[in-house]
Amino acid sequence: MQDTYIGDEGNGFPLVLVHGFLGSSKMWEPQIDFFKDYYRVITPDLPGYGKSNKAKLHNSIQSIANLLLDCLEEKKIDKFYLLGHSMGGMIVQEMAKK
Repeated sequence: MQDTYIGDEGNGFPLVLVHGFLGSSKMWEPQIDFFKDYYRVITPDLPGYGKSNKAKLHNSIQSIANLLLDCLEEKKIDKFYLLGHSMGGMIVQEMAKK
């Protein structure tokens, strides 16, 4: 496991897909298979889910949004499309406010 797993497939303009509560990036596999021909598809596992470690410091929507923005910055991604499911939708709304 790693601190924050970030799936990264395809080429083109980045499309960030954020899963919901009790999910993982694995839920996006059909969308990844389709969109990777058109976009660079970024699929993080939120803290404590999928291949990411549990992070005690990230216990709010705002802190998870900031974590994901930091991860994108590390990948030198500063412009991107956002799509979130369930709790992931709340996270991407917070990301869009920044």
